[in-house]
Amino acid sequence: MILKLSRPMKISQLLSSDATFCSLKLSSKKKILEKVSEILAESIDCPAEDIFDSLFAREKLGSTALGHGIAIPHGRVKACTKATAVFILLDEPVDYDAPDNQPVDIVFAIMVPEQADNEQLKSLAEIAKILSDPTFVSQIRHAHCSDALLEILTKASETIH
Repeated sequence: MILKLSRPMKISQLLSSDATFCSLKLSSKKKILEKVSEILAESIDCPAEDIFDSLFAREKLGSTALGHGIAIPHGRVKACTKATAVFILLDEPVDYDAPDNQPVDIVFAIMVPEQADNEQLKSLAEIAKILSDPTFVSQIRHAHCSDALLEILTKASETIH
């Protein structure tokens, strides 16, 4: 069964306050993917190793860094029943094999069900659109707590709908 949605999911449907982090200290792309996997494992009820393997396999196809310090790692796991996300604002940017060679400090990771082709593409497109807006990106980078980050992302999502 393929899930078909007429509109992308709003950020508030993908992201919770438990999965939004401000000023996290992570030193590498691998550490970011490991942390994302641990966080998602709690929400999805799936082993963190399976999530990491999915994210890492996607990175092998090409970096999920968009440029300008932003990455959107994503993947699919069988245990996932609905799209679920993690947002991390790093305290210091890290190398992420970005196309513009800029280190990444904004990470919006999303995991979707194995069969959710349409849902994944629409959600990724919405996230990319939000994170390509310089105003929202500036607000994100100046946020001082996780609640402020979630509020900025939620408002951005509502603005583009």
